[in-house]
This record gives sequence, structure tokens and C-alpha cells, in this order.
Amino acid sequence: MFSENIQVLSDQAAAKLAMQRRSVPAHFVRSMLAGMYVGAAIVLIFTVGSRLPPESQKLLMGVCFGGALTIVIFAGSELFTGFNLVMTLGVLHRKIRILDLLSNWVLTWIGNLAGSVLLAFMVIRSGIMNADPVKSFVLNVVNIKMNLPEEELFWRAVLANWLVCLGVWMAARIKDEIARIVMIWWCMFTFITCAYEHSIANMCGLMLGLLLPHESVAGINITWEGYGYNLFWATLGNIVGGAFFVAGMYWMGSPKAREQVRAELTPSANGTAGNRVSEFTR
Repeated sequence: MFSENIQVLSDQAAAKLAMQRRSVPAHFVRSMLAGMYVGAAIVLIFTVGSRLPPESQKLLMGVCFGGALTIVIFAGSELFTGFNLVMTLGVLHRKIRILDLLSNWVLTWIGNLAGSVLLAFMVIRSGIMNADPVKSFVLNVVNIKMNLPEEELFWRAVLANWLVCLGVWMAARIKDEIARIVMIWWCMFTFITCAYEHSIANMCGLMLGLLLPHESVAGINITWEGYGYNLFWATLGNIVGGAFFVAGMYWMGSPKAREQVRAELTPSANGTAGNRVSEFTR
């Protein structure tokens, strides 16, 4: 039932890896773009949320964030959290190696960070967040995120990337573009409205709080240590959410895909394995 989708995404993993090897700087730039696209959606929801009554803030912020992953996918860019799904399936389907996965994740994460920080700097320098209500709103949100307990932060991150990768998974299954947009939006709406934690979104969102003047604001504990703390646990949780709860679960739920890989790894009559092994071990 899911073997075709697994095949598509594992082929995508191999193709993405080939592009990365062809030009690491180009992959890095595309990763920066993804960080900037997600960051632009964060700037939007902070701007909108700061002007809403508390009872409707999360709901309408979720509505507005829905375009983030759509832009990443349709415009073409490289998102670390999406690769938690794609590259994991590539490894499980024997299209890439674990070292390939790790090199992709590290390079993409750093590129996402660079793009997110660049966008945050541009936004702060533009002056659009220098005054209330948006300044106070951003500082309050960032303060909460930087001071969440470790376990809460981790599980919120697991849930966030479970939804993000579910959006990527469905986008690969659905052929109609309008339906793809709707289902991606639905996943983004859910994770923002429920206040889950997404490492790439936080790269820009938390940086906005760091760059805004905050030292004299009472009750605010925004620090560089808090930035690293949040990104560490959010990244770890995002990996678990995408690699295990989407890639791993659908892999375990698709015996046909596993049988295909075993058949291609089984030595033939002349004592050699199939083409998959030779490609995988090069």
C-alpha cells in the first residue's frame, strides 16, 4: 500500500544526495532559502498574533503559518526537518548510507540556520518589530520557548516534525496540486495552533528575540544559552518525530517495501547480489 510512496521518497533521497555532492555550496544556498522561507512565515504570524486578542491568537497564527512548508516544497529548497523523513527512507531502502544521511542533515541544518539568522537580522534592521505590540509579543513568546522544561520541549518537537513530515509524506502521495496545498496547510496549522516546537522555525523566531533590546525588560530571560538549549532539544525531538514516527512507522507498515529490499539484497544464482548492493556500497 505504501511501497510506491516509499520508493518515490527514497529515490528523492538519492537524487538530493547526488545534487549535494555535485555542488555543496549550491546545496547550502538552497538550505539557506528554506530557513528564510520558514522564517518569513514566523515573522508573519508574530506580526498577526501581536494584534489579536489572546483567545484567538493561536488559532489565527496557525492559519497564517500554513504557507511555510508549501513555499519550501513548491519554490524548491532544502529543509532539515523534511530530510529527517526523506533521508531516513533512503537509508532504509538502501539507496544511501547512514554517513550520507548524517552529512546531509548537518549541512542542511547549518544552511537553514544561516538563512534564518540572516532573515532575522534583516527584519530587525527594517524596524518593523521595534515597537509594541509586536515587540512585547515577540519577547514574551521567545522567553517562554527558551525556558520550557527539557521533556516538554522534546515532546513538543517530536509532535511538530511528525506533522511536518506527515505533510511531506502526503504531498508525495497526492497528485492534485490543490489537494497537496490543503493537506500541507492542515499539518502546519495543527502544529502551530497546538504550540509545538520546530527547530527551523525557532532558528529565526528566537533570533528575533535575541536581536531586539530586551535586557531591561522585567521577567524576561532571553539569552544565547537559551537559544542553544531550545535548538538542541527541538532538533533532537524533530529527528525522532520525522525519522521514527513517519519514516520508521510507514516502513514497518509496508512489508512489500521491505520484501523488495530483501529480494534485491539476496544473492542470485551466480553468487552475486543485485544492483542495489553495488550502487549502495560504492
